[in-house]
Amino acid sequence: MLPTPPPSAALALRRLTLHDLPHCLELAENRGWFPDRRLWTLLLTAGTGYGIDDSRGGLRAVCVSHRYGPEERPGLTVLSMLLVSRDHAGQGLGRRLLSEVIAQEPVDALALYASDERAPLYEDLGFRTAATGNVETLEGHFTGAGAIPGVRARRATAGDLRALLDVDREIFGLDRTPLLARLPAFADRMSLAEDAEGQVLGFAALRTEPHAALLGPLVAREPVLARALVADLVHEVRTPVRIVLENHQEELRDWLTGHGLRSVFHSRLMLRGAPALPGNRFQRYAPLSTATG
Repeated sequence: MLPTPPPSAALALRRLTLHDLPHCLELAENRGWFPDRRLWTLLLTAGTGYGIDDSRGGLRAVCVSHRYGPEERPGLTVLSMLLVSRDHAGQGLGRRLLSEVIAQEPVDALALYASDERAPLYEDLGFRTAATGNVETLEGHFTGAGAIPGVRARRATAGDLRALLDVDREIFGLDRTPLLARLPAFADRMSLAEDAEGQVLGFAALRTEPHAALLGPLVAREPVLARALVADLVHEVRTPVRIVLENHQEELRDWLTGHGLRSVFHSRLMLRGAPALPGNRFQRYAPLSTATG
C-alpha cells in the first residue's frame, strides 16, 4: 500500500531555482496556461520563485515575487503566478502559499493583478482594488500604420540599456534593474524614442511566440511617442499582437483598436499597504507582463 500523502498544511515552502523550470511549465499546462518558457525563465532569475513540492514529483503550488527599488530597502513587491495543481485545488493551498510569501517580503507595499474570480481571495489577504492602474489585454493583427511623422524612433541595442534604465526609473518611480537588465536577452526587439539631442524619451520591447507577438514594457513621455514605438516594433509582424494596456491610456487604446486590436481580457490592480503604484502613471502604458508589473 502506498503511503498517504501529507496534508497541505504539513508541506514546506521553498525557494525555486531554474532547475524547477520544467515543473513550473508542467504546472502552467496543468492549469490551462500557455507554458511560456521564456517568461518563466525570466521570472525565476529576475524575481524570487516560491513553491510547495508534490510528494509524487513536481510542484503542488507556485508563486513569484519581484522587488523594485534598492535591494536593501525595496519600495514595492509585485506578486504573480499563483498556481495550484488541479489535484490539490480547493484545499486552501493557494491561500497558505501566498500568506507565507507575503510574510517573507521585506516591504509593506504589495501589488498584484487579479481576475474578478480571484479577487475575493486577495481581499481576504488584505488587498484592495486600486482606484487606477487596472489593465486591459488587447490582441489582434495590427494593420495600416507606418512610421509616426516627427518622432525619432529606432531599434535599441544593449548599449542603450543605461539610458533605458534611467528613463524607466524616473517614470516607474523605482529602480527595476534586475528585471530590465535582462530585457536585451529576453526580447526579440527593442525600440526607443529620442529627441534631436539623442535623449531617450521612451522605450518598448517585443518578443515573439508562436501564438502572438507580446509587446511590453512600454513607457514614454507622450502618447505620440508611445504610438511611434508600437509602430516601429510591430509593422512587420504577421502574428497577432498582444499588449497589456493600462486602462487610463485611452488615446493609445483608441489608436490600437483602430489598427486591428480588440479587447480580450481585463485584470484589476490590487494593492496592499499602498494607496497607488509609484511613478508617473500617465507615462506608463504597458508592463512587461502582469507577472512582473
